[in-house]
Amino acid sequence: MPRLSIVIPVLGRPNLLDDTLVSVLENRPANCEIIVVHAKPYDDPYDLAGEVRFLKAPRRAGLVECLNLALSASLAPVVHVLACGVEVTAGWADAALPHFHDPQVAAVAAMLLDSNDRQKVISAGLAYRAEGIVCKIGQGKDIAEAGKDLHEPCGPDVPAAFYRKSALEAVGRFSSQAADSTAGIDVALALRQAGFRCVSEPACIARADAATLCGRTGFRHGCDAERIFWRWASAHGWVRSLLAHAALLIGECIISLWHPLTIVRLVGRAWGLARAVLSRRHPQPAQPAMSDDAVVIPTPHCDTAYLDQQRPSARAA
Repeated sequence: MPRLSIVIPVLGRPNLLDDTLVSVLENRPANCEIIVVHAKPYDDPYDLAGEVRFLKAPRRAGLVECLNLALSASLAPVVHVLACGVEVTAGWADAALPHFHDPQVAAVAAMLLDSNDRQKVISAGLAYRAEGIVCKIGQGKDIAEAGKDLHEPCGPDVPAAFYRKSALEAVGRFSSQAADSTAGIDVALALRQAGFRCVSEPACIARADAATLCGRTGFRHGCDAERIFWRWASAHGWVRSLLAHAALLIGECIISLWHPLTIVRLVGRAWGLARAVLSRRHPQPAQPAMSDDAVVIPTPHCDTAYLDQQRPSARAA
């Protein structure tokens, strides 16, 4: 049984997959499996089928569907998600895995740096504010400055995230009610609600072009942000969240007077609110149960003795 499943979802621009795969194959830790989930045809031009498992997702599958498909097929107790275009460095995974010896840790956030400026941080994890804003910890800061300010994140940023598989199973995996852009914070809040923790690991370094990871703006951003707010407003308490959210909306209305594009985001928020109300009236079906052939990790959610055995130093001894 592998100790780590590396999952790479391919949702668009498959040319970015090559850089990610090369870096993973060059720096992969011992006893890991690599799973590529693709919703579009992929011909495996480099004949990697012997080293990489390719899973075909439904044609219109999004990030959530691809990740849940990979979870069903994965064999390791820890799952590592990497976005296409993200390149990893030597020892990146070995720096993250020891955190999972703590049974309360369900996720580890990598230090994701800008490949065009290797001292600039793209993300060191996600934070969630009461008004419904998702923040990338350390974004835009130098790596030294960001390292001083690191605190326990709400969850990892999906482009470079480690998860305890059994913890994901315990909260129903990635929710179909979350959009691709909010899947990471949604599952992070679910894990926190279940009593799990996330930690940052500054020695776990990955790099990407910040432009390839930029999120959606305008209507789509407003819609997704509003849906995630109403799904998790109770996390900070309803009164606090509603007051903070009202202040946010008032601020965006004022900004729209000289930034007309903000109006598009506000329209998206209105549509997101409508969809949130409809989803409560017509709940989405539950996530599928864990497949029969999946590996079940006993309490406390991780076989730490097995992880110890698989460490390179232990095998060398």
